[in-house]
Amino acid sequence: MADTSERLYNCCTNYAAPDWKRFERLELAGCVDDPDEPGHTLGNQPAKAAEFFTVYGRFPEPDGTCEAITDIEDPRDALAVAGELALISGLRVIVCATLGDR
Repeated sequence: MADTSERLYNCCTNYAAPDWKRFERLELAGCVDDPDEPGHTLGNQPAKAAEFFTVYGRFPEPDGTCEAITDIEDPRDALAVAGELALISGLRVIVCATLGDR
């Protein structure tokens, strides 16, 4: 169970699932570590430039911000994890269009 929680919720406190009711959807995006601000991440990166992939929970408007749920290194694993989280949460997943950019 610990391995599953760490894989699905590694950005969440105590590797615990978030309260899914807070989100309107899930999003999968490519990310890189921000070289100018250690500990910060730049999202919406093309797959070829991404250092890792993050599944986010998107809050409804007017807030519209997001919360990282888990980070995954491999793009195929990221798609599988995003799908698994969609099944668990009952939320749809949006794959950010920037993943296809070159």
